[in-house]
Amino acid sequence: MRSRHKKIVGLALGERSLLAAEVIVQDRPRVTRLVEWAYPTDQWPAEAAQVGAALGPFLRMQGFAGRAAVVGLPLKWLLARPAAVPATDAATLAPMLRLKAETIFSGDSKDMVLEYTGSGPVLLLGTPGKYIAAARELCRAAGLHALAVTPTALALGQAVAAGQGAAALVLAVQGDGCELSSLRGGTAEAMQYLRGPAAGGAFVSELRRTLSGWHTSDAARDLVLWDGGSAAVDAVALSGALGLRVRSGALSALGVQAADTGINGEASKFAGAVALALGAARGGAQRCDFLHSRLAPPRERRMPRWTAGAVAAGVLLLAAVIYGYVDLSMRQGQIADLQHQLDADKPAVEAATAFVSKVSFAQGWEADAPRYLACIRDLTAACPDDGQTYATSLILRETARPTAAAGPTTAPSRPVRTLSGQLGGKTVDQDHVQIVLDRIAHTRAFTDVKLGGAFVAGRGHEVSFSIAFTYTPPQSAR
Repeated sequence: MRSRHKKIVGLALGERSLLAAEVIVQDRPRVTRLVEWAYPTDQWPAEAAQVGAALGPFLRMQGFAGRAAVVGLPLKWLLARPAAVPATDAATLAPMLRLKAETIFSGDSKDMVLEYTGSGPVLLLGTPGKYIAAARELCRAAGLHALAVTPTALALGQAVAAGQGAAALVLAVQGDGCELSSLRGGTAEAMQYLRGPAAGGAFVSELRRTLSGWHTSDAARDLVLWDGGSAAVDAVALSGALGLRVRSGALSALGVQAADTGINGEASKFAGAVALALGAARGGAQRCDFLHSRLAPPRERRMPRWTAGAVAAGVLLLAAVIYGYVDLSMRQGQIADLQHQLDADKPAVEAATAFVSKVSFAQGWEADAPRYLACIRDLTAACPDDGQTYATSLILRETARPTAAAGPTTAPSRPVRTLSGQLGGKTVDQDHVQIVLDRIAHTRAFTDVKLGGAFVAGRGHEVSFSIAFTYTPPQSAR
C-alpha cells in the first residue's frame, strides 16, 4: 500500500547532528534532497523545541518541500533483546511481551517505550521515553508531521533485504560508531551498536565476536557495508578478517533513483535517512514504530477503571448494609427471646448449681474412701522390710484432676482425685535407695516416681533420700 503523502522526509538522528533525505513517492521512488545538519545546541534532546524551531527554516532553505517525516533513532539509544514467544495473535502477544520486558529490561522498563519486530522469535526493543518525546517535539517545532519513530538500522536493513530478496547482514558506519543488524525476510533477528573503525583491531575483533554470537544463517553470510564514502573501512580487508563476502552499499541498490543532490559521492552516508523515508513511501506504516507502539499500555476509557470499581463497590456496600440491618434486626429479636427464657430458668439453674457443689464437696469425705490410708498402706508394702530402711517423713497433698462435664441427661461423674506426695527416709547405702525407688515405681498406684535426692549423713554413713510421687487410689478407695 503506497503512502498518501507525495513527499516524505527521513530524519536519521544522531547525538550531535542529523541526516535528512527527501523522497518523492512514485513508481520508482526518487531521492531529491540530502543534507546533514548540526544541532545548534549541545543540550539535545532536552532542548528539542529549540532545535526543531531552527531545523524547519533550514530544511525549507535547502529546498525540502515534504511535511511528512519518519524519524530514525540510533542503536546507541536503544536496547534490543531477543524474546522467545509462542505463535499467537497480536492481541495476546502484546501483553505477553509487556510482561517479558519487565524481566528482560529489569527496572529500566518503567521509563521505557517498548516495541518489537517479528512474530515468532521476536526482537524486543526499548528506548527511554525522553527520546520519543524529543522526536515528537522536534517535528512539531519544525512544522513536520511525524509519521513514525523507528530504529534507523532497522529501516536500512529492511530496505537492503527488500532489494536483494533474502536475509541480510548490514553494517553502517556512523561517526565514531557502527550499527550492525541481521535480518531475515524483512524481520530483524538481532541489532547491535559497536565501536567505530577508529578502534582498529578492536573494532574487527568486536565485530567478529558479535557475528559469532548471533549464529546467523548461511543465507545472511554476505555483509553489506555502508561506510558513508569516507573509506574508513576497507571492504576487502574486512572480508578477509571476517571470512565473509563484504560488498559496499549504494543507494541504487535500495530501488530508488538518486537525483543530483550535490553530495559528491557521499550519498551512501545518507542511506539510513533514505531508508526511513522509503519505508513509509512503500509500505505506509512502519513495522516497528515507537510513536504508535503496539506494546503501549491500553488507553484508559472515558470512565476510569477505578471509577467503575468504586461504583460497583458502592453498590455492594449498600446491599451489604441493607442485608446487615435486616439480619441484625432478626438476630436482636432472637436474642431478646433467649434472654427472656434465660431469666425464667435462672432460679432453677442456681438451685441445681448449689446442689452439685454440695455433693461434689461431700464426695471427698466418704467413710468408704480412705485414700490417704490407702496411700500409706501401699507405701508401707513397697518399702522393704530389711530392718535397715525406714521412713523419716511423709508429705501428702490432694490434687484435683479435671474431668469432663456431665451431659444434660446424665448425672455428673465422681471426680478422680489423686495425691501428690514426698517420702523421706534413710537406709544403709545407695543400692538400698534404688531398691526402694524401684519397688515404689513398680507399684501400680504410683506414677511419676522420681528420686529427689540421696546423700550420706550421720556418723554411721547412713544415706538420706527423698522420693516424689503421684498416687492414684484404687477404685475401691475413690
